Amino acid sequence: MRELRLRRLQETVLRHGSVEVDAIAQELDVSRETIRRDLSALASQGLVRRTRGGATAPGGSLTELDLSVRGTEHHAAKVAIARYVGACLVEDGTSVALDTGTTAKEIAHALRGRKITVVTPSLPVINELAGTDTTVLVVGGVLRSRSLGTVGPIAEQTARQFQCDLAFISAPAITPEVGLMDTDLDGVAVKQCLLERAARGYAVLDHTKLGRTAFTTVCPAHALTGIVTDDAADPADLHDYREIGLEIHVAPG
Repeated sequence: MRELRLRRLQETVLRHGSVEVDAIAQELDVSRETIRRDLSALASQGLVRRTRGGATAPGGSLTELDLSVRGTEHHAAKVAIARYVGACLVEDGTSVALDTGTTAKEIAHALRGRKITVVTPSLPVINELAGTDTTVLVVGGVLRSRSLGTVGPIAEQTARQFQCDLAFISAPAITPEVGLMDTDLDGVAVKQCLLERAARGYAVLDHTKLGRTAFTTVCPAHALTGIVTDDAADPADLHDYREIGLEIHVAPG
């Protein structure tokens, strides 16, 4: 039974990219202590990578998930990151670039109604901010159904026209060596344009994204101003990013 459980546990981590102890214990109908022991056993064989509260896949190129699926993953952490961004990093009167993704959508919700200007290719972000005092500049282009964001030459050209004070870019993976990575080949160019035109650029990503790799690089780590993550991040992982000069912002849960 334990061998079958370990195999299923490993498959779940690889399929989703990460698991949390509480959720997977409930799914497999075993105790949290059992799951912790199982994850440690898999980690000792290099099959998963342990994190505080769970485990992640041990590298490899992540594949893209639909926005509806991503929206349910680590939702509390994304909300905490968004609240921190709104309270600590964005001042009224500033211009902010927000890309596609579920964390960007949560940031838009936290910024809703603020007297700022937001530049975005994301339909969910636009919907969050529509009808409020927040000024929204829409990056036009071809709408991509999986991310609900605009892509293509028109989107890239439009994104290059704006000089923003801040850019908040979400992604599924980052390492100090490679940098910020993504699985959406079409959307990467727009993310790059938003970052290049921003005075300060931050990667906004929950703790499970640290140390993971994805299919293509958005930018090297040193091109970022900093990282905003949640308080489940391993301090040892964060130390590596501080060592290369990045600001590290940890959002309390």
